[in-house]
Amino acid sequence: MLDERDRRALAAIEQELSRQDPVLAARMGGPDRPGPTVLALCASLYVSLPMVTLLFGWVAAVIVFDVFAVLLALVLVRRRRRRARP
Repeated sequence: MLDERDRRALAAIEQELSRQDPVLAARMGGPDRPGPTVLALCASLYVSLPMVTLLFGWVAAVIVFDVFAVLLALVLVRRRRRRARP
């Protein structure tokens, strides 16, 4: 934990940054910072696809892969739209 002097110094740095470059400050400090959604989707596909293929066959594997592709496209479109809005 930071002591009081360091917290004040950090707050002064943050205020100066937001005054000089508000776009960068908004990108760096916003609570809406994206999580590792793409990584989580890829990891879930990596784990689930072999099991689905073994248990239910290749048709189910194709369905799971298609669902993954749609979810990935939705995540990437949402990120691009969020980035395009100033």
